[in-house]
Amino acid sequence: MDDPQTASVFFLLPVATAYLTVCGLWLLYDWKAKLRRDEPPLALSDHPYWDLLLTVAAAAGIFLLGGAYRAGWLLPTGSTSWGRLAWIADNLIIYSPIAAVLLVRRQGPETVFLTPVRLPEKIALGLALGVVAVATYCLLRGEGDRIPQYLADAVAFDTLADFVPVFLEGVAVAFAFVRLRWLVGTAAAVAIPSLLFAAGHVPGQIEAGRDAWHMTVFFAFNSALPAAIFGTVQRARDVIWIGLVHYLMDIAIHAI
Repeated sequence: MDDPQTASVFFLLPVATAYLTVCGLWLLYDWKAKLRRDEPPLALSDHPYWDLLLTVAAAAGIFLLGGAYRAGWLLPTGSTSWGRLAWIADNLIIYSPIAAVLLVRRQGPETVFLTPVRLPEKIALGLALGVVAVATYCLLRGEGDRIPQYLADAVAFDTLADFVPVFLEGVAVAFAFVRLRWLVGTAAAVAIPSLLFAAGHVPGQIEAGRDAWHMTVFFAFNSALPAAIFGTVQRARDVIWIGLVHYLMDIAIHAI
């Protein structure tokens, strides 16, 4: 996998095109099928500052539990069936602070964009869009012959367990996004993490010796792409379809 901080256009443009394509297709599908119409309304917070503080605390808890895993203090993992099940359990433990906050604040799953509304349809749509994303990425790179292998890898026993951390990462992002939106509104909630994402890539580009023009273009690119994805996901109020796309794309780019 190319380092996303210093990756070439040959890597970034196919990735961006793949994600933007499926976002556009989701919007088109929703226009026809009214998928988001049946989602429960997202309630407003009565204490948005308190909720954002708890979000920071949950993030710290996730970081600490992740450190505990790396230190070998959670369940031992491996390539066996029990090892892969332990990997799933460890990730559920690592991301458990989110569930704890939801319980304490008595907030429903809709506040992490995760509901069972039209669930089979969401899963089918996510899988279809994931295949489109992988195909788009591979074809733009001239690697169409790899598509069947990536799709086969996605359902392989050793790989399936990796869906859990990928999906929970999306839940965590939705958790933080909703609580930021409660405080600053939708536009700022889309803009702030997108700009932070772009800014996070600057040190690596400086270290790699990129010139100012190159860094400016990449900053614009690295902020516009997540903004488009955030905008689509918040409109969908659903992490299931994007979680499946994310999983399949991570396989294609060798992130897992």
